Amino acid sequence: MKIEKKILIVDDKSENLLALEIVLKDFNVQIVKATSGNEALAKTIDYDFALALIDVQMPEMDGFETVKLMRQVEKTKFLPVIFLSAIYSEDHFLIQGIETGAVDFIIKPFNTKILQGKVKVFLDLYEQKKRLELEIEHRKVTESFLRDTEKLLIQAKKRAEESDRLKTAFLANMSHEIRTPLTTIVGFAGLLTEKNVSEDEKRQYSEFISKSSESLITIINDILDIAKIEAGQLKTNIEPVDLNLLLNEIRVTFKAKLLRMNKGHIEFSLHTPDKTRLFNSDESRLRQIVLNLLSNAAKFTLKGSIEFGYTLKNNQVEIFVKDTGVGIPEDKLELIFDRFQKVESHSNINASGTGLGLSIVKKLVQMLGGNISVTSEINQGSTFTITMPFATADDKGPSDEKLLDSVPVNPNWSSKHVMIVEDEYPTFVLLKSMLTPTGLNITWAKDGKEALETMSSQKQIDAVLMDIKLPGMSGIEAFAEFRKINQSLPIIAQTAFAMTEDCEKFREMGFNGYISKPIIVKDLYQVLHNVL
Repeated sequence: MKIEKKILIVDDKSENLLALEIVLKDFNVQIVKATSGNEALAKTIDYDFALALIDVQMPEMDGFETVKLMRQVEKTKFLPVIFLSAIYSEDHFLIQGIETGAVDFIIKPFNTKILQGKVKVFLDLYEQKKRLELEIEHRKVTESFLRDTEKLLIQAKKRAEESDRLKTAFLANMSHEIRTPLTTIVGFAGLLTEKNVSEDEKRQYSEFISKSSESLITIINDILDIAKIEAGQLKTNIEPVDLNLLLNEIRVTFKAKLLRMNKGHIEFSLHTPDKTRLFNSDESRLRQIVLNLLSNAAKFTLKGSIEFGYTLKNNQVEIFVKDTGVGIPEDKLELIFDRFQKVESHSNINASGTGLGLSIVKKLVQMLGGNISVTSEINQGSTFTITMPFATADDKGPSDEKLLDSVPVNPNWSSKHVMIVEDEYPTFVLLKSMLTPTGLNITWAKDGKEALETMSSQKQIDAVLMDIKLPGMSGIEAFAEFRKINQSLPIIAQTAFAMTEDCEKFREMGFNGYISKPIIVKDLYQVLHNVL
């Protein structure tokens, strides 16, 4: 690195300054000139000098006085000074100059080579000093950087260790949570085949299998959701939502779940304004958020009540879920929204779950432009509040709750004919068994090609349940071929592609309905009722 060097020359005679400038021109330095002691002092404030060549005899303030004043200032306290003089040549003047703080005293007329040699020495010393200062500064910066880096590495290590610990605990918990319902499903499924099992026992075993299956589906959905959230692949579908209708649907669905959880004694209520207004949001994600919070409330509430609903305040909607459960310790209120975290209950409640539910809820709420908060008191209960913008679309009167009960309990579809396109025989048998009580006439096609052949030969097909992942011709390809033959035939996608965006994709393609595997009877009836 090149070190810039400056020399201050001070003399009241301009011809002397010119002569010194000529002598120093080969040093590739910046020459700063002053014609008096006062001007020289002013120059030292503006510049950083490697050396000063000062004439002793000057009017007003001589060289000795000038240097004495320089030595009183920290910046120029150690500035190398060479005195130049044509008059003061006696030894005591030389001694006075040295005592003043000069490093040398040269008598005029001076020997050019000697002056240049001495100047070179001080310029070299200055360069070495600057390089040393730069090296020291560089080392300080480096050491500071290393210290900061070490701190960051220590923090990163702690975070990595904590993340590893949480993931290890999460995987261990997942193993437990998945194996628990699987044990029930596999065990009772095996018992159902035993000859000495009574009908009452079979019904009880089937109920156990059903409950465990629901738990397993919830776990799998949580894992898939958090994976898609972290990969940035979870998308929202914003459209007008009737919040009264949505929450009333959830009320009916969750009331039945409370009964299945043997918690029908808990008072369960919904609170909404009499008049609903459509607002722009993602209905599927809102349903997921509220159901997750309600499930969490039910898990930790043994008696009392669970309330949910919404209010409108200042162009915002506040959705709440309130329970009288065991509550959450104050120091754990923020922790509950972290992924892989589970706050251990202080009660004797078996708090099963993935530890992902509330983390997913928070992420979904943020994706919808909202915030979630919680207040809680031990043994008194908790209240979760979601606040999000209320972008209205339309005013409506009271919601029509009859829509929820539109599917008959025992539908009679004996005059209807449905084709099931499914390559997995056990899945076909399951669907057929589910639909047998409705009296439906059912035809089975193992793949897309066979489905098209059946379509050509069959006189009446009222609807098609189309699997998507089929061997040879896929369900999507078969759908396109079906549409060439019949534009109005209701075709329902029944598939293991179960993400929200999958549902929207199939609807955009033109499918008349969608149902995801594993298939629930009431959902199957609903989707068929919509088209039959």
